[in-house]
Amino acid sequence: MKSPMVIEFVSDCLQVLRDTLLAVSPNEGCALLLGKQKQSSCLKKENILQIQMIWPCCNVWGEEILSLLESTNNRKIDLRENLDLSKENRFIIDPREQFLAQHWARKRNWEIVGSAHSHPNGNPIPSSVDRNWNFTPGLMVIVGQFGGMRAWWMSGDPTFHPKEVAIWAPK
Repeated sequence: MKSPMVIEFVSDCLQVLRDTLLAVSPNEGCALLLGKQKQSSCLKKENILQIQMIWPCCNVWGEEILSLLESTNNRKIDLRENLDLSKENRFIIDPREQFLAQHWARKRNWEIVGSAHSHPNGNPIPSSVDRNWNFTPGLMVIVGQFGGMRAWWMSGDPTFHPKEVAIWAPK
């Protein structure tokens, strides 16, 4: 999937996403974004990701997950360099939820087009942890502590700065 020019939230998905992610404060909330790619004639045939549904997920961050990640750490980054990581400043989406969301979306000719999480004590921009722990290119939507929301295309390489993507929510 290539970087989209715009993400479009249909129906009330934008409000559902914001409410879902902020509901678990002070912990980081997380969700998967289900939808499809589409082309737009008004945007010179640029790529648009259309978000059809928000799939709320449990933040399963914890010691067991950290140990599992260490055993599969291909980048050889020091996962324990920042020992103050907790559910209040880090999230992991349960892989079982990812599988269920993918299965459900495929039945509707949709796909998982990205993920979202909150920064309950910060701004809606990717943190160094977000950049270092993002292993594949993809869409990341972040809701900040005051409800502001921004979307980012993550390259999967922590040395490259994420590219901001416009959010559109037609009425």
